[in-house]
Amino acid sequence: MTFSSMGRLKPHKTRLSPVQVLILAILKDNPAHGYVIIQKLGERLGPIRVKSGTIYPALHRLVEKELINGTHVPQEDGPDTVKYQLTPKGRKVLSVALQNLDSEWGAQGKIWRFLVSQAGERAAAPLLDWTVRERSPIGFAAMKARCESGRCSQRHLEFLKQYRSYLNHELDWVNKQLEDMKSSMKKEGGEE
Repeated sequence: MTFSSMGRLKPHKTRLSPVQVLILAILKDNPAHGYVIIQKLGERLGPIRVKSGTIYPALHRLVEKELINGTHVPQEDGPDTVKYQLTPKGRKVLSVALQNLDSEWGAQGKIWRFLVSQAGERAAAPLLDWTVRERSPIGFAAMKARCESGRCSQRHLEFLKQYRSYLNHELDWVNKQLEDMKSSMKKEGGEE
């Protein structure tokens, strides 16, 4: 049995919450049950937790918007589960959402560079400190553009050193996770 929508939305009225975009992105490659979606979001978002009380209503709204289908899968030892997958309309909406996100980040980078140029070095220092503390990709993009244009000061170089240290720390964490997963797979008799 497949869920059907309650009504059709016009493409220009298809507004998505951040959680709905994340769900569509998770379902882009493979269908999944709600519990698997929650697990994948947890793996990808780290300390940011998305609760089932947020996910399941979002899934139902996506079904109503005809962006995903939900198919009941009978279970022998428990209640039926629902497996969700993207519809062609869902793929289009996700593609547009990702393009918009790319444009939005580009616009934020331009705003950042403009504000820094208008504020001057002294007023920009707190913004630079914030980008270091928050590990802001936008701050990194602004520093990269500035240094590539030959306008890198000692302060910018310090930012880049701190950002490199942060990225090395994150890369160490990723490598440890990969090694743990390899070890776990070997113990379970799986392949790498």
